[in-house]
Amino acid sequence: MNNKRLILILVCIFILSSLSTHAETKKLREIGRYKFVNVEDTMSQEDLKAALENKTDDLKFGFETAGYGDLYADFMDRLRQSTLEEKDLAVGEKMMWMLFRSQGRVKLVQDLEWAGTEPLPVYFMSFEKGDRSYEFIVPKSCGNVSLAKVETLPSRAPQPAQPEQEEDLNQVRKAKIFDEIYELLSETDLYCSFNIYEGDDPAIRIIDAEGAHDARTIFSDGDRMYINQGRQDGIESGQMYQILAIERRNRVHDESKPVYQYGALAKWKGRIRIEHVADTQSTAIIEKCCNAVRVGDFLLPFEPKETMMGKDLGYAVPPFESEGPTGEVVYLVLDRNQIGSGGRALVSLGARDGIQVGQQLILYRIVTEGAPVMLLGNVVVIHVGEGTATVKVLSCQDAIRLGDQIMTRPAY
Repeated sequence: MNNKRLILILVCIFILSSLSTHAETKKLREIGRYKFVNVEDTMSQEDLKAALENKTDDLKFGFETAGYGDLYADFMDRLRQSTLEEKDLAVGEKMMWMLFRSQGRVKLVQDLEWAGTEPLPVYFMSFEKGDRSYEFIVPKSCGNVSLAKVETLPSRAPQPAQPEQEEDLNQVRKAKIFDEIYELLSETDLYCSFNIYEGDDPAIRIIDAEGAHDARTIFSDGDRMYINQGRQDGIESGQMYQILAIERRNRVHDESKPVYQYGALAKWKGRIRIEHVADTQSTAIIEKCCNAVRVGDFLLPFEPKETMMGKDLGYAVPPFESEGPTGEVVYLVLDRNQIGSGGRALVSLGARDGIQVGQQLILYRIVTEGAPVMLLGNVVVIHVGEGTATVKVLSCQDAIRLGDQIMTRPAY
């Protein structure tokens, strides 16, 4: 019996040592078998952006699984706002991790090296956060999101404090409390969100685009679009417009969705600048795109909006409905079933209820009638209509769903 146990222990040690050896760097010799998004062949960056936009829940799950959940929002903002660069990943280059899909599930593989027979065509982007720079790559043939490298940014050595500066330095240390203040409303929130559109459809519209007759349906930064108005309509070269799509209740859109009870849903896609003007038509260049632009989208004059700094006030309030107005969640970004921190929603409180941009509201759920409510989270108002408002979740303790309740913060 002792001999058998000894043999078993030795076998286990051998297996563990083998795993340890082979668990170092994995050689990736082919790609495209397990695709994160469905692609037939090499995809354009417009198609890639649209495909990843439809997989945001999976992306967030993948980032959290990899231990980089705090980078998910930065990754999505960069993806929506910038033009991806192209390069070839050289044979022998390494990746820290890669997200892929197998049997319908998102999976993660870490510590990879491209070991194919030739360089791998990829899209890549990078951004800085804190004291580090992050570079992501996405192979064109599969859409698998990969963190290629993380680099520490060069730091500036602090200057030695002079005696007469000591008091001021202490004051700076005391001011650390202001680290809690951050950008509550970003440009992405203000220009790339959605709201209930009140009024008739805008008169200015995208009627065609370069490349539209080559089977392209999605357009992005740098693409040239054709507009249905020109000089005689007051259009001038250099004018800036906001791009939006307007969805009204019809056979295409599910009439059971609560959002269409409040009006047409406007989805904001970025901005475009008029390039050349003729009498009845114009050309324009997409300057900053955050959602896929299509022929048929509308244009409205660009209105600059200010970002907002502030502090998340949280949801540590009494678990009772406030005496102020209350409403419910009627739409979630991208028609999702639920959202978390950073997600956007449309709620049935608006200007007629005294709601204002930048105001923070409380989300809650009624679990049992007559009992204290379940507090869910805190949101900030991005846009206000007459009877609705667009909000962003700042913090929450549970997933936010359609039908959850919202109220003004109690006065105390």
